Amino acid sequence: MKRRNKAQMYLDVLALHKEVTGSCILCTVRFPNGEKVKFIVDCGLFQEEKYHHLNYSFPFDPSEYDFLLVTHTHIDHIGRIPKLYKEGFKGKTYTSNLAVELMSAALNNTAEILTSSVQKNSRKKAIVVDSSIPLFDSSKPLYEVDDVSLAMQNVIGKEYNQTFKVHEHISVTLLKNGHTLGSSCILVKITYKGQDPIYALFTGDYSPENMFFDVNDIPSYIKQLPITVVTESTYGMTSKKTINHVFDELVLESVKNNETLIITLFAFGRMQEVKYKLLELQKKNLLNKDIKIYCDGKLSFKYDDIFLSHIDKLKISNFLPKNIFKINGYEERLNLLSDRNCKIILTTSGMGNYGPAQVYLPYYISRPKCTIIFGGYTAENTLGRKLQEVKDNELFELNGVMTKKRAKVYSINELSSHAKQEDLLDFLKKFQNLKLVLVNHGEEEVKENFAKKIVDDINPKNVAILSPNNYIRVGAHGLIKSYIANDLNFSNTN
Repeated sequence: MKRRNKAQMYLDVLALHKEVTGSCILCTVRFPNGEKVKFIVDCGLFQEEKYHHLNYSFPFDPSEYDFLLVTHTHIDHIGRIPKLYKEGFKGKTYTSNLAVELMSAALNNTAEILTSSVQKNSRKKAIVVDSSIPLFDSSKPLYEVDDVSLAMQNVIGKEYNQTFKVHEHISVTLLKNGHTLGSSCILVKITYKGQDPIYALFTGDYSPENMFFDVNDIPSYIKQLPITVVTESTYGMTSKKTINHVFDELVLESVKNNETLIITLFAFGRMQEVKYKLLELQKKNLLNKDIKIYCDGKLSFKYDDIFLSHIDKLKISNFLPKNIFKINGYEERLNLLSDRNCKIILTTSGMGNYGPAQVYLPYYISRPKCTIIFGGYTAENTLGRKLQEVKDNELFELNGVMTKKRAKVYSINELSSHAKQEDLLDFLKKFQNLKLVLVNHGEEEVKENFAKKIVDDINPKNVAILSPNNYIRVGAHGLIKSYIANDLNFSNTN
């Protein structure tokens, strides 16, 4: 019996994150001459409470990796990049030109918060910072502003749809992605003389559209490639038909009832989208321009400025509503709590666990003349998830105090910048020679069920689920094998 030859060139892929946050994909290319090239796609902070401990160290040696590709600048995709450099990574980081500017703002803000939380070591101070990241109980911050500076010196911005070399045999193309301003789907092409090329496309967090800018279809030549697609699955089991478009209704109902409306939002993207939606309600004369709108979250102010500085690249000329005011500091926050007038408060963080939301939510949750809207995904064990799960008028413990839930609490999914099941499947259907789909970035049950849905509806050659447990070996024609990741060391991450 003739023995089958081993693959001479392959790509090993592994995701360090089990679920939604902490995105970090490790990739190793092995060439026929024995050379290995290692690279990383995204390097984010874990935001789920049960995974916080994983932020402290890497189960691999960063110095062994050659370059980093970044899909977009949400903190769960970039939040550990300075730590990566601090721990010995010496490669370049590639992302879109727009993302470079956004990344600098996000990482500097994160470094300031990490340093402040360690130095002050005070709960009172911690709750007033603007953050969507975990605050760690550690004698040293994960990284500081100097570490961000080192990282940013190695970040290289690239234009969309322009292929560039990151290695003699590896080229990269960034494709515009509707998820956020500056976000990309990343095509990696691996070549070697005498070998069929390997094509791998990393969607990052994906959306086919965005209210602020147009998203072109992926080039036709890419659709025809024998390709492996690494797809997110955050809402892989959520149908667009189940999305209730209730934001406008909730806002107007709260104002009609002369309430305080709290909307918790991610500083980047979601905050700007909600401001635009409020502006649109004002333009339609549905929302009285005399209603004061307060915005709290200093990082969101920086993002507003970046959006406005690139307004020529957007479909809109403005997104800021009338009668909007910035809240600057803890004293202004406290003064706002005593204001009994009808008002709208936009605050970070989106999950409620960090930033100014930690001042507003505990105060307003017990007040009947208040509506609270969570505008995005809230991870398990976050304050946002807890307040949603507590029943109306139920007594529960909050920060050591027995509190009754009197405010109306809603979690809406219409603002999500993640593709829903139909969009994800439609995206995969674009590829006429789909060899392998690797399901990534979703809660474990969702990933498994979405993988089954891909098999049933699209039936590519193979489907696999990324996790920290197994490497998926990919060749020019798709799946080669899966094997246990025994070269990772998690001993220091408990």
